[in-house]
Amino acid sequence: MAKNMLKSRKAFVACSGGSRNHHCSDGCMACSGCIEACRKEAIFYNENGAAEVDTAKCIGCGFCVKACPQDLIHLRNEWNPFYVRCSGHLKGSKAKDACEVSCIQCGLCAKNCPADAISVDNGAAVIHEKRCLSCGNCVVKCPRGTIKDARNIIK
Repeated sequence: MAKNMLKSRKAFVACSGGSRNHHCSDGCMACSGCIEACRKEAIFYNENGAAEVDTAKCIGCGFCVKACPQDLIHLRNEWNPFYVRCSGHLKGSKAKDACEVSCIQCGLCAKNCPADAISVDNGAAVIHEKRCLSCGNCVVKCPRGTIKDARNIIK
């Protein structure tokens, strides 16, 4: 059972704002490629016009990952509830202006991770799941709400 749990993966979209509502050229373009690729109807557009995954329906097949032209959809281990809601490359104030949950590359998440499981790569925070302890420090320390707890336990 534990072995299957480690291999159970779910998709998530590393953009919650939608570029048509904001000024981020790296965000979801609402092209519908991921929606068309999903055979389980697990992807829909959220209130901001960005693709979002219904994890109850997602089987982790990865078809949506391949279909996204912006490389915004990733698979994460289901046991790890934390994910980054931004894949943008903008820095500081430009990132703040682009979207309310954009990563501003402050590095507070990485500095406060006791397992050294977070880095800021190519403009956004990245969680290295193999090292993550699921402690939630990254969620608490992120000033923008960029890192989310899918369980909504940590605020």
